[in-house]
This record gives sequence, C-alpha cells and structure tokens, in this order.
Amino acid sequence: MTTTSDLSYEDRLKDLSNEDLLKVADRLLQIKNISEFSCNQKRNRLLIQFSRLLGNTYKRCFFEKKKLPLVLDLDHTLLHSVRICTVLKDDQDYLNKKAIVVSSDNDIKGLGSSGDNLYNYRGMYTKLRPHTRDFLKQLSDRFEVFVYTLGTRAYARNMCRLLDPEGVFFKSIKSRDDSTFEDRKNLDILAGPDEKNTIIIDDNKYVWEEHNNNLIEIDEYKFFTNDKGHILKKGEEEVGFDDKDEALKSISEVLQGVHKNFFELFPVPQTDVELQEYTKSVDVRPILKAYRK
Repeated sequence: MTTTSDLSYEDRLKDLSNEDLLKVADRLLQIKNISEFSCNQKRNRLLIQFSRLLGNTYKRCFFEKKKLPLVLDLDHTLLHSVRICTVLKDDQDYLNKKAIVVSSDNDIKGLGSSGDNLYNYRGMYTKLRPHTRDFLKQLSDRFEVFVYTLGTRAYARNMCRLLDPEGVFFKSIKSRDDSTFEDRKNLDILAGPDEKNTIIIDDNKYVWEEHNNNLIEIDEYKFFTNDKGHILKKGEEEVGFDDKDEALKSISEVLQGVHKNFFELFPVPQTDVELQEYTKSVDVRPILKAYRK
C-alpha cells in the first residue's frame, strides 16, 4: 500500500488545483527566503528544484491573465542609493532638508503617491528614478513583475518597500543571496519566468550572460556622483534636483508594444490542455529583437 509519505513532491502536487499549487509555491519560496544563504551554496538548489517543479503552473496562470513575466533590476535601473556616511557633510545638510525621512516601516504606508522622491531610510539616501511609480502602475496589469538585484536580501527588501509600499506590484524579490552564480543573474531561481516568456530590464548586460536575448538594456541612472565621497550631481538651478531622465517612459512604451504584439501573435487558447502546449511553444524573443532594431 502506498502512503502519502511514499509519494514524491511532484506526485503529491499533481492532484492540487492551480490555485492551491500557487499557495504551496508561495509558501515554499517564503520559507526558503527566511534563511540567509550565500551565493552558490548547495541549499540554493532547493529553490531551483521548486521553481522548475512549479514553473509550468505559474506560466499557465500568467498566460490565463494575459501577462508576461518582467524581471527588473534595482540599482541604477529604478533608483540610486548611497550610504549616508559616504556623503559629504555639506551635501548631507542639504539632503536632510530635501529627503523624506522614513524612520520605521510604519512610515512606509502612504508613500506610494509621493512621486519620484528622495528618501532617508535605513542609513541610506535613496532617489527613485523619474517616473518609476508611474512605470510600475502602468505595467502591473500586463506583466507579472519580479525584482532581481545583486544587492543583499535585506537591501532588496528595504528598497522594494519604498517602491511598493502597499505590496501590490512585485511577484517575487530575489537578491545575490539567492543566486546560483557569483556576480551574475540567471532565471533559474524564478518560478515561472524562462527564456521563452520573459523580458528583463537592467542597466548591466554583463550580469545576464545567458539571457541577453531577453534583455532590454536601460541607461544607467546616477543621481549622485563619486568624487572624494558621494556628492550631489549639479543641476542647472537647484543642486541635484534638475532630473529630466525619461528612460522609463520610453521603456514603458516599448513594453506595452511587445505585450500587444505577443498576444496578437500568440492568442491564448481556451482549454487547459491547449494552454499547456501553448506555454511550451510561444517565444517573446523574436518580438523583442524586432523592437531592438
């Protein structure tokens, strides 16, 4: 007689509904993220195992909602952060008058409507790239958004709290602590995204060696410069606040175009059996290639 304990994870999951599978997946990934594991440790392979096991379920759910996976970098893509202790004293005095002070996580609520502001949070000055909040709002109904940074897990979570105070934009947050490669990023640790269905936005193409065909490279965003310690960039009128960066506006238009073309080229089937085959056959990379040209 076969008991529940004799069954593999895969066998146990076969009888669950899509909704229950997603709950199991989210729980497993949350448990994994509680522990602090460094890059390339063997236990990170467990995350990959779960990602592969549950990946097809996620893909079906994404496509049922007519959404594509979108992986976003943090530093120099959506924001620029520096440690307060590295900023010159005169600039600290100036920034302290301009920055929104977030003294605890309780102060995070309500920041979502505050625009592309400068924050003093957790010992850092963080400036959001212009149009970041609008960018996330515009794309949230067309994309499942993942964050992947080579910063630490604690840093990633703190920055995502600033970007997404209500916790509605990001499907998953990954850091270098979850990575399986030193100083590189790979889609293997994400459940659902793969090279055939995913778009990546990053200012550094070299960390995505295996997925360059999925990448839209964005210009590096730098609000601060580094000259004998971090100093403010000099604007035309007021130091540091003449910030006319329009990169996210342009990328938003491209992403909306790619999404539209993708689902026109690959209409979503109605049955679950057809949808399983659909997830294997579609490919966003040729559409991205056309937009790059």
